Amino acid sequence: MGIFDGCLLASDIDGTLLDNGYLNPRCVEKIKFFVSEGGHFSLSTGRSVGAVSAVVNAIDCLSPSVVANGAMIYDYKEKKILKEYTLLEEDKSVVKLVCDTGKDIGVEIHSGERALVVKRNCETDDHEKYENLEVEFISLEEASQFAWTKILFAVTDLSDLEPTIEMLKGACKNSDVINTVAQIENRQRYYIEVIPKNISKAKSIKTLCEMLNIKDGCCFAIGDYYNDVPMLKSADVCAVPINSPNDIKELADVIVSTAKDGAVADFIDYLTGRKTENGCDK
Repeated sequence: MGIFDGCLLASDIDGTLLDNGYLNPRCVEKIKFFVSEGGHFSLSTGRSVGAVSAVVNAIDCLSPSVVANGAMIYDYKEKKILKEYTLLEEDKSVVKLVCDTGKDIGVEIHSGERALVVKRNCETDDHEKYENLEVEFISLEEASQFAWTKILFAVTDLSDLEPTIEMLKGACKNSDVINTVAQIENRQRYYIEVIPKNISKAKSIKTLCEMLNIKDGCCFAIGDYYNDVPMLKSADVCAVPINSPNDIKELADVIVSTAKDGAVADFIDYLTGRKTENGCDK
């Protein structure tokens, strides 16, 4: 039995494991060590199931992972959806609502393992390229025939961001509206995501812990941004990269280096020392 037997480490991707697409080799080495010692390493990301190929190709020992901000648990080894939450039919109408404004806002719809683009713009093109995402270009009418895990709106004009968020919050009765920021090619990109109500990374990680028989006190998490807050608060031990917002860093049991410098590797080193000295308990 290894020192991480019965332990789960859940890691955000962008700004935590990856820095603008770069994965520090030391992180890969340390993740393999963590798994070799009996641990489960899982992704916990806002990305959709098909948008993590760069990580999956580099890390061949992933446990089932949380994607779409908690709307899905996916087993990359078996290529199988283990748990999925979908939007109610009445909230699908918000796509037409946004399209009818005439603003340059792209629309991606995520349905199970599929990514459907119903309105393309330069930001959806860059998003798909950055995440190496295979998409289908499809009409809204065709897309409406499927169950939706998540809607992503890609905003080109920053002045459209807040009005669109407010409109969506007013229209989405059974869904949550999330504002996300991504750093792609040295420029911030602004997205609005609509996901099933009361779904979060934290909720799905709790479900994942039950699936994997994780021991009490042995759920670890690392993340860098506001959509990671519930996950960080619910973890038994959590870490935050040093360049995260100050109020996010206040939640951390340990502050580690940046994603570029190996934040996840630093956290595994910290957990190794902690586990060796006094186990997983706080």
